[in-house]
Amino acid sequence: MKLIGIVVLVVLAGVIAYFMARPQAPYLTAPTSPSQNPPLTSQPPQPASNVPAKPKVSSVSSTSKLTKSKPGTSAAITEVVLSKAVTASGAPLNPVTTFSSNTPTIYAVLTLKNAVQRTELSYIRYYEGKYIDAKVSHPTRDGVRYFHFKFALKPGQTRKAGHYKLIFYVNGKKAQSADYVVR
Repeated sequence: MKLIGIVVLVVLAGVIAYFMARPQAPYLTAPTSPSQNPPLTSQPPQPASNVPAKPKVSSVSSTSKLTKSKPGTSAAITEVVLSKAVTASGAPLNPVTTFSSNTPTIYAVLTLKNAVQRTELSYIRYYEGKYIDAKVSHPTRDGVRYFHFKFALKPGQTRKAGHYKLIFYVNGKKAQSADYVVR
């Protein structure tokens, strides 16, 4: 019986010593759920280029390898066009910068140069100068010419009238911006 008591004390002392020697992790806060609206602030978070985001949809098999751009070339956004629709190739259809409050979908179409699957494309969106949201994504294949971010309304919703601004980033570096109005 004494032997069991000694073994229990030794094990307990080891467990306590283990937890006392570990560095303490800082307290973490739970992320905001997607159903909640993000707070409107004047200082938005910048896209983190050191943490690659996973693409939501990929048409490439998981066994394929991602390729790098050729030395001396870097991905770039050559043009940003806003529209209510896109063609089958992803090009903007009937570009506009003014939308009604019930426009079902607004597309921000980026024309790309030297983009590969690992290219990080992101935006930060503002309404009347205040941060609304941000997103990071990637092309689904190398050499894609058009890429778009889509802002769709849910049934029964309308958009707030006012001025909106989109700032686009390539691999964490500011590249282009686009303004639009909702009436």
